[in-house]
Amino acid sequence: MLETDVLIVGSGPAGGAAALLLSTYGVPNVVVTKYAALSDTPRAHITNQRTMEVLRDAGIEDQVIAQATPQHLMGDTTFCTSLAGEELGRLHTWYTHPSRLADHLLASPSSICDMPQHLMEPVLASNAIARGTSFRFQTEYLSLEQDEDGVTATVRDRLRGDEYQIRAKYLIGADGGRSKVAEDIGLPMVGRMGVAGSINIVFEADLTKYTAYRPSTLYWVLQTGSDVGGIGMGLVRCVRPWHEWLIVWGYDIDGEPPDLTEEYARRIAHHLIGDDTVPVTIKSSSAWTVNHLYAETYHRGRVFCMGDAVHRHPPSNGLGSNTSIQDAYNLAWKVKLVLDGTAGPSLLDTYSAERAPIGRQIVDRANRSIGETARVFEALGLLSTDDPAQLRANMDARKLPTPEAEKQRRALREAIEFKNYEFNTHGVELNQR
Repeated sequence: MLETDVLIVGSGPAGGAAALLLSTYGVPNVVVTKYAALSDTPRAHITNQRTMEVLRDAGIEDQVIAQATPQHLMGDTTFCTSLAGEELGRLHTWYTHPSRLADHLLASPSSICDMPQHLMEPVLASNAIARGTSFRFQTEYLSLEQDEDGVTATVRDRLRGDEYQIRAKYLIGADGGRSKVAEDIGLPMVGRMGVAGSINIVFEADLTKYTAYRPSTLYWVLQTGSDVGGIGMGLVRCVRPWHEWLIVWGYDIDGEPPDLTEEYARRIAHHLIGDDTVPVTIKSSSAWTVNHLYAETYHRGRVFCMGDAVHRHPPSNGLGSNTSIQDAYNLAWKVKLVLDGTAGPSLLDTYSAERAPIGRQIVDRANRSIGETARVFEALGLLSTDDPAQLRANMDARKLPTPEAEKQRRALREAIEFKNYEFNTHGVELNQR
């Protein structure tokens, strides 16, 4: 039987950060993940100010800055009919507006940046391993039993096919949105999974001429069908300026999921780019669901859960991996003090008390932001008909020299400005509530 102080199930942002911090504090820990490698897709990406403070404290902020897209290239968030098509408006986001930037700079020596998950996870994991973490890939968590002195987990080596046990004083479930650890300890959940259907398409294309003059992490596309499922609109997200991209496109979750062929993915990409002469190389595509679920408490006995295991929501507001890393930061130092006898075990109860309200807040906020997108569609007259010709006419009507068009333009400006709620979340990012 393998023995350690802390067993961490899952190697994503939450598990990787927990391992890094525990090893930094000198706490022996083992990470198991059923996968053969770290994330190979840039799912999570916005790395907010509070998370950068955590990474600074862990001594790896400079490594993240070296690979991330900096703040000044993140914030000309554009609303358009396609990248090559008509621009409907822009919104200063991620604190690039001068007044927001002042608040941002005054709050912390660390700055928000865009660090995609497939780049972030290796930084967390490699530093954790260098500081003492034992990483076990292709090792699947099966079950646990806990007693007064610790937790015994049964795992399966997916290469050899055999099962064995790991004994730990504490276990951390960071095993994602379908967490078996959270299920096994019976954490009470509120909400539901599968609110809407979404597709991620990762692709390479040189879109410099459509994006570099209005640098942004997000380009929102309003077209027929872009309000079905997904996160409220079609989205073209910059992964690496200005050649690597990720599209988010919705589908009706009550119908059949789309057949994610390369031809289908390329058609959607050209649809949102608005220029089918641009060479597009599809790297991957995957379907996922928008969720609205949070745990009311984050632990049972000696088992603690964090990250998507306890808060499951869409990417709106950019709070997902950030909250996950901050969960780990809250728990790791407490485990250290309890293990070395500096603090009593009751200190660990504060983890749920402090983090569960944060998780609930971001789940509700992210889902609310999707609903607020409807105001943009309504201002453009895109909710009143399904006829493509009429939709175009409704959008074009805002350009006419009439009182009705003036009213429509004002409604569109107000609807876009209203999205500040989603993109400028400074207090929430700093865990204020």
